[in-house]
Amino acid sequence: MYDDQGSLEKAVVGAYEFRVTEVLSEAWAKVPGSKLKIVGAMFIYAVLATLATGFISIFLDAQPYYDADQLVQGFMIDTLVGWIASPVTIPLSLGVLLLGYARANDEELRIDAIFNYYVLVWPLFFASILITLLTYVGFALLLLPGIYLSVAYSFALPLMVDKKLDIWGAMEVSRQAVTPHWFTIAGVNGTMVILIVLSAIPFGIGLIWTIPLMMIVQGVMYRKIFGWKIHDPINDNSLDIEEAEIVETPKELAE
Repeated sequence: MYDDQGSLEKAVVGAYEFRVTEVLSEAWAKVPGSKLKIVGAMFIYAVLATLATGFISIFLDAQPYYDADQLVQGFMIDTLVGWIASPVTIPLSLGVLLLGYARANDEELRIDAIFNYYVLVWPLFFASILITLLTYVGFALLLLPGIYLSVAYSFALPLMVDKKLDIWGAMEVSRQAVTPHWFTIAGVNGTMVILIVLSAIPFGIGLIWTIPLMMIVQGVMYRKIFGWKIHDPINDNSLDIEEAEIVETPKELAE
């Protein structure tokens, strides 16, 4: 157990602090020993996501619209394909991300754990759709609201799994916690985007290091903000959505 564990109560009032270099340094030290499993999990995700979207694209093909220079229609079809495939891809992508969270807390990594979160497929699906819609609206309005929300909601899905929050509760807790330190968290994420782009230049070899680093970085931030208390939804009945006791609403936590 790390001594820098955050909590929901502290998070929603912004009672935490860390530096960009501090998070990156700790995460980088944890990359050795995790690369094979995290990259392997990413490969499994990429294969299954490609198969799912490829199958759906047989019936909803956006390419004719792109060929006819109807870019908006093509984008809408691609977005629809992604949404239809979401029940397959979202729990799996969250499972891959949470491998980084586990590594950030020195837990054993199991590649098969990426399949654990299908028991939460519909709450995760609807949360992801809602976050995407709100973020798109933010980008469509003045751009800046979309940028703000894309960072503010970045911890919503892990909060649903880890803290047993409902959809809106997880989104609001994530937003309230991120807002006081938005620029620091955005700085961490922006730095990772730059590192990933640079590492992809030499034939993508550097991605073997930067992809695990990106996921571990998210886990380190999450621990410092909210505290880490992950449960296995396969072996722990406390994550059954119908039976789980939902944590207090963000307003109650902040009081």
